[in-house]
Amino acid sequence: MNEVLSQDEIDQLLTAISTGDIETEEVTQAADQRKIKIYDFKRPDKFSKDQIRTVSIMHETFARLTTTALSAQLRSLVHVHVASVDQLTYEEFIRSIPNPTTLGIINMDPLKGSAVLEIDPAITYSIIDRQFGGQGEGTKISRDLSDIEQAVMEGIIVRILGNLREAWSQVIDLRPRLGQIETNPQFAQIVPPTEMVILVTLETKVGEVEGMMNFCIPYLTIEPIISKLSAQYMYSSVRSGATTENLTILKDRLAAIEIPI
Repeated sequence: MNEVLSQDEIDQLLTAISTGDIETEEVTQAADQRKIKIYDFKRPDKFSKDQIRTVSIMHETFARLTTTALSAQLRSLVHVHVASVDQLTYEEFIRSIPNPTTLGIINMDPLKGSAVLEIDPAITYSIIDRQFGGQGEGTKISRDLSDIEQAVMEGIIVRILGNLREAWSQVIDLRPRLGQIETNPQFAQIVPPTEMVILVTLETKVGEVEGMMNFCIPYLTIEPIISKLSAQYMYSSVRSGATTENLTILKDRLAAIEIPI
């Protein structure tokens, strides 16, 4: 019971129990009605709901930019959108993706640490087929990428990272760089298995082929800017940025105006 009883109320309660007006079980049940939240110390929640919502908003922008970029490069109808944003352990992420797959290890400069961009094999081979002049058909054969195919995917991932930089620009001047490409998830151990990560799942469609892209960001990587992952901070940054940009445009236009003497 959250409410504190006065001495008179306690006396009245004891009197009611002694006379039989109130059963002892009813008092016990009322006292036991407490809100209990289960907490798993092996899997602590390090991201608040507001932070997860902010990350989702940022990557909706990333999805729109990637849709436009890939559609232009592949000359095919491409659609990318955010399906979910979740927090889980790195081990759970590694176990949830296929083997082999396309794993880009991303250096998140100026942040210390790395992230992982995973592209579903169906999407990978559809992109490769389009780049080689095909219809963008996926393949059901599970195999590693050849050297030429890996070079093609490196170019695609580098282009995608440019969109990531723009999507994060309201929070940090991110300069993501592709470190390497792995096909076996076991070789992409960028953090301990029990470390918490935030996973952005992007539903991706290239032509008629559907699959997933996953962007996995460890908590240790974005911990220095975790306080900036709030809608309030982003909106204030957008307003100040827009004001500065408009002021610069006005100054440039006024300077170009010739005033006759």
